[in-house]
Amino acid sequence: MKAKYFLTRATAILILITCYFNSCKKPTDGITWTVNTDVYKSPVLIRFVNANNSSSTQLPSSFSVQITGQDADKVIMGDGGTDFKVMNGFLPLALVSTATPSPANPVVFNVYATIPGFAPVSQTFIVTNDTMPVSHVLYAVEYANPPDGTSFKDQNDILTNGVSGDITITTPAVGSMTETSTINISGGTQMLDASGNAITASGLETKVIHFGTGTQSSVLSFPGGFNPVDITYNGQALHDLTFKTGGFLSINMTAGSTQVKGFSKPINVAAELNDGLINPLTNAPLNVGDTIPIWSMNEQTGQWKYESTATVYLSTTSGKKAISFQASHLSCWNIDWWFAACGSTLTVKVHIPSPAGFRPQYEMVLVDANGQYLGGLYTDDTWGTVATLYDGLVTTIPRVPDIGQAKIVVYTRRGDPTSKIAETALFNPCTQGTIDITINPPAPPQLVNVHLNVEGKCTNKNIVTEVSTWVYLYKLNSAWWDWIIVPVIKGQADLQLEQGATYFVVTYYGGWYVTQGVFDKTNTNFPAQNGLEGTATYNATTNTVTANLTFPLTCQ
Repeated sequence: MKAKYFLTRATAILILITCYFNSCKKPTDGITWTVNTDVYKSPVLIRFVNANNSSSTQLPSSFSVQITGQDADKVIMGDGGTDFKVMNGFLPLALVSTATPSPANPVVFNVYATIPGFAPVSQTFIVTNDTMPVSHVLYAVEYANPPDGTSFKDQNDILTNGVSGDITITTPAVGSMTETSTINISGGTQMLDASGNAITASGLETKVIHFGTGTQSSVLSFPGGFNPVDITYNGQALHDLTFKTGGFLSINMTAGSTQVKGFSKPINVAAELNDGLINPLTNAPLNVGDTIPIWSMNEQTGQWKYESTATVYLSTTSGKKAISFQASHLSCWNIDWWFAACGSTLTVKVHIPSPAGFRPQYEMVLVDANGQYLGGLYTDDTWGTVATLYDGLVTTIPRVPDIGQAKIVVYTRRGDPTSKIAETALFNPCTQGTIDITINPPAPPQLVNVHLNVEGKCTNKNIVTEVSTWVYLYKLNSAWWDWIIVPVIKGQADLQLEQGATYFVVTYYGGWYVTQGVFDKTNTNFPAQNGLEGTATYNATTNTVTANLTFPLTCQ
């Protein structure tokens, strides 16, 4: 984007006086102006990743997104534009300068994306601080490679002028996903579009993802997350809820080339439940006769709506516990108990005894007594995911669920329960107040301190801009999902990197800029690969590499 620059009245007067005494013809000859473009608020970085990070190599890379919700008009791209596009899996957002988010008056918006080869992605965000940079991860489920603990079914059926015969669609049991689900469409059902109009098509394609509760990779992938913002219950608006799920179904149908959003008569949906599922209302294993609320989510707006209550029964075909419900429209369907937030805050104090100064990026999550995911580390008023942890970090969870017992758990690898390195004892999140967690991390590689200076240089004027943006660092030959992400505030950022390792360095400011180089105890260059370039110098006294990086801008 073309950056806008402003000279104060006093500066303009000073230039005129200088010209008068020195008889200059161009006041700016030989002068390089440094300006601050930090005119936008609340930088929010959203990173889209493949929910299956163990076997798939397909990335949700470049696509457009929709920003909806009550405060969508306050959201812009990180450079001030309104063309909301994801590049290389990253979506840098910010708020307009007139936005004034606070805990009492948060800014709320929803991000919705349809990604080729992936199920639709939808998430609502709450911003309560006008300066704090916040990073989030959204997990996109690839149809061809869904994560462990989920199952996928793609089925094609014949329609007659948009009217079905008897159709049965069943998701398989596969791997850790031992539950199946079945959709029954009775003969004579007319397919309807989003406006309720009949669709006259000859074919129906149905894509169903059944999310189970037996694995963390499945739970992390649930569309919309577990802390809904826009909720209606029997027509009444609810606020500050936490979901405790029994399963989730993402159902997408296309008749011809038109999305199916409704039916002339309801379809029937049945879903088996995990054998280890605990009823959070009784803290006992789920029994036949227990009830679970059923919710739908409008993916484009992020709105949740209570639809009905299902009663658990024993399937006569599989012998597993199951529920069933009717659906007159298509959306995401959630089998969920719900808890109100208790109005308390929880302060988390992090202790990392050694090594000194180590600042790893780990996942810190809140789970229930049975280890089921409730949400990630709060870096604002929205669940985050991966956070930079360090000795002495104090962070606050401003809203906690009234669930009785919970604990904080830390993982070195996102979504991998085998990488757990720390956890607290069980506590009541509504009465605890403050919780301490001590992390004894694996021995890190030899590290070097890095100070980044990132500037945009105008190609048509002698102007250097101090940008506020994000920098992403990816170590060469590492796993594709392992990125270090740091916010750059007014052109500067500090972090630690592996000494001697080669990193790709990527940043966004109206475009994507890339370089690569080694952060080592020597002076080195970062040649431009896509506009970003610079040099690095090493200070042995402070064990710090200072990297000065620039990228080109066209200014007006």
